[in-house]
Amino acid sequence: MTNDDIQKIIFDALAMANNGREADSQIPLSTETQLYGTGGHLDSMGLVSFLVDIEESLQDSGIYISLSDERAMSQQNSPFRDVQSLSGFIVQLIGEN
Repeated sequence: MTNDDIQKIIFDALAMANNGREADSQIPLSTETQLYGTGGHLDSMGLVSFLVDIEESLQDSGIYISLSDERAMSQQNSPFRDVQSLSGFIVQLIGEN
């Protein structure tokens, strides 16, 4: 699975999150989009739902990884801060499996 494939999965999950949002609070679909933390578009519950959507999409492709494991939570720079860091984190996890 390529980085482009992973970013598409992330954008699809963001589009699903946008379905429940008002027009003025839509999350932009960009690699620079801030996801969580300072300036992020997702609160903690939104992040969990978003990560579950991504994990389910990956499972549909035969990839079984957990995005919210202890390692992700303990990193100095959160892999959930923006789309680019999240896609890099997913690539890393897939490479380790």
